[in-house]
Amino acid sequence: MTKLKSFVPRGHHVGEFVLVVLGVLVALMVDSWIADRQDVQLRSEYLSRLADDLETDLQNFDYRIEFFTGVESFGLKTLDRLRSEEEQGVDAVIGAFYAAENYEFDIIDNTYNDLQNTGNIRLLSDIELRMSLASYHSRATAQNNELLDDEYRRIVRGIIPWRIQNLIRINCPTTAVSDSRPTGFPPCSLAGVSDAEARAVFEKIKSYPRIFEILTYRVSQVGVVVWLFSGQRRAASDLLSELENVR
Repeated sequence: MTKLKSFVPRGHHVGEFVLVVLGVLVALMVDSWIADRQDVQLRSEYLSRLADDLETDLQNFDYRIEFFTGVESFGLKTLDRLRSEEEQGVDAVIGAFYAAENYEFDIIDNTYNDLQNTGNIRLLSDIELRMSLASYHSRATAQNNELLDDEYRRIVRGIIPWRIQNLIRINCPTTAVSDSRPTGFPPCSLAGVSDAEARAVFEKIKSYPRIFEILTYRVSQVGVVVWLFSGQRRAASDLLSELENVR
């Protein structure tokens, strides 16, 4: 009994013991407060970065929708020219080339991947927001993996002489060289390409077996692409609104 009593703090020892306990508790409270403040700041930074990514995605969706709407238009014009009995010239060759254009891009997912890989997704306490982010990114990945069938593109790029294709790219490119941003489909004139040469090239395209059906399928696919990315743009806009509500 005497030995047990020797372990019980007495007098000033009690005061020292209490001060030590209080010091530990205060230190833990301070650490917790600092960690909470850091989490709040980190959460704010992540939300801001996610919003910036979505703003970039929205711009890219607008570019892509406009681009493929143009491709679809040239595809339809080329189908009309394939049906026509009139002789076709340079414009027809350029149109057939434009109808085969592609424009690929991936949504900006660095911030979302960072949240996932570091475990900082915990900072987003709103479960509905987490689900919206997951749905948006998984849907975008799935759709971007569904590339357009390249049969028409392969045929046309195999028929049009490389010299003419290079002239089109130099004189009227559809994307900016610096950042691959679409620049539209500007009016194009090809110096050095005669009407006779252009007619011969288009006649070769026209005589390719089943070219009308192959281009019809591509035009159909391009229309679906425009529809899909219009829907994905709406999803990005809705998600951006969700982020603004929790920031």
